[in-house]
Amino acid sequence: MTNNILLIDDDPDDHEIFEFALGIAYPTAICEHSYNCQDAVDKIRQKLSPLPENIFLDVNMPTMELPKCLFAINEALGANHADIVILTGFSTADLPNFNAFGVVKVISKPSTIELLAEEIQEVVGHRVSA
Repeated sequence: MTNNILLIDDDPDDHEIFEFALGIAYPTAICEHSYNCQDAVDKIRQKLSPLPENIFLDVNMPTMELPKCLFAINEALGANHADIVILTGFSTADLPNFNAFGVVKVISKPSTIELLAEEIQEVVGHRVSA
């Protein structure tokens, strides 16, 4: 089964790391990349085909704060649903609860690609088996 993923992160290096980890976790996954929230929202509104089933979002993004970004993503998705995962360099205990915005998990960016692959597999695997 193919899984459609959208990664939103302003750091190009993090995109490369994520793509490599995703290749380990789910080689058949299709990953669309956005470097800011507004670009991601525009892609979703333009009916990015296929729409993402999982969205991985860096917590520290320029131009749009996280709550506003989450609201805009959900508004753009409309009746569609995507599991949203927050990626952060901070301690997960330092972040507020964003479950109301569709956030299913907060991941502290792991120190290795293999650990990130395990985190991705856990989140995406939940969706694939559902």
